[in-house]
Amino acid sequence: MGLLAKLLLGNGTLKPELRAALESEGVVLIEEGLPGSIRYANFKAPGRRYRGKVTGECFGLGISERRLALYCRSGRVKLIDQPFTEPRLSALDVSLDGEDRVAVRIDYDRVAVPKVSGQMTIRAQTPIAARVVEELSARLPRS
Repeated sequence: MGLLAKLLLGNGTLKPELRAALESEGVVLIEEGLPGSIRYANFKAPGRRYRGKVTGECFGLGISERRLALYCRSGRVKLIDQPFTEPRLSALDVSLDGEDRVAVRIDYDRVAVPKVSGQMTIRAQTPIAARVVEELSARLPRS
């Protein structure tokens, strides 16, 4: 990743406090500096309306025995940070997108999130994409 991209998107790291919390919960894997994108489809939230918008991002991903954490902008923007017992995680679909990309699709229309609807697809490139999909598929609640 180039210097300009790091300045604009961050380096995709998790904050030290979050990293310590994941380690205390029994860390399964932590991946940082994952280049990728977020695609919005018919997305509506207070102050936001996106139809097909795509933004480039750099992600930090953490999976512990208890929760999933996915952040961008060097840990400043939380995309997902929920325990696996959270029923709203049933809105997530995780799949491989090629050999080295993970696709996490969030369908807000399947769960009750106040004033939010539509879909958001997070794609991140990692050399262990198959392992990430396997770990998440085993832990996420079934819809």
